[in-house]
Amino acid sequence: MIDTAKSQGKGLVSDILNGKWGDLIFDVVETGDHFKTRLDDMKKVMLLAEYLQKVDNQEQGLLKLTDLITDPYGLSIYSKIVSILSDSPADDDLLSLMSEYLKKLTEEDDLSKIFSQTKSILSLIDKSSPQALVLLKNTAVWPLVPNPSVGITVSGKVQGDNTKLVASAFSKVPKFKKFSLTSLQMAIVDLETNGLAEFVSGTLQGDNQKTVCAERPTDTGKMLLESI
Repeated sequence: MIDTAKSQGKGLVSDILNGKWGDLIFDVVETGDHFKTRLDDMKKVMLLAEYLQKVDNQEQGLLKLTDLITDPYGLSIYSKIVSILSDSPADDDLLSLMSEYLKKLTEEDDLSKIFSQTKSILSLIDKSSPQALVLLKNTAVWPLVPNPSVGITVSGKVQGDNTKLVASAFSKVPKFKKFSLTSLQMAIVDLETNGLAEFVSGTLQGDNQKTVCAERPTDTGKMLLESI
């Protein structure tokens, strides 16, 4: 069909509308739907496999997971987690983060008490890239950043776009070596756009009041960090 489309161009559209290619189009659509379903099922299996690797007792882990899914609040939360994975590539980092969060949820005594906060956290995860979440999870190794050559600081926050400068500093951290400079910059933009981090300036105590800059998680970022 691709070869024919290249040769016939706009004429193929007319043939499709006239029904000449109808059966083939439906076959392609059905195949895509079938693979989407299979892929979603595979992601669920991978999520549960990751989850079981994180629990000490797998039998107890499965029982806790059953309790979560049979709880009305838990089922809604689990469905949202599955939806997030369905809309994303089968990324190892995202699967690991979501399975870790799932483990924490199965240890909660009353899901109704944390339901609203959990939905907010999942909404933040849904809006963030896996790379941004990995950076956030590793705030303990976030480095100091060279002072920008030109920058205005308002209430401690450095104004302007300094994400390339921050990404360059992050690229020197061994934990983030697997990410390209472009990926790191995009992840930092993602964090700042979603209100999870900000670029700030301050002074180091005991170092002649030296002024330094650094990326720092916001209160919202800290809330999400506690979950992942």
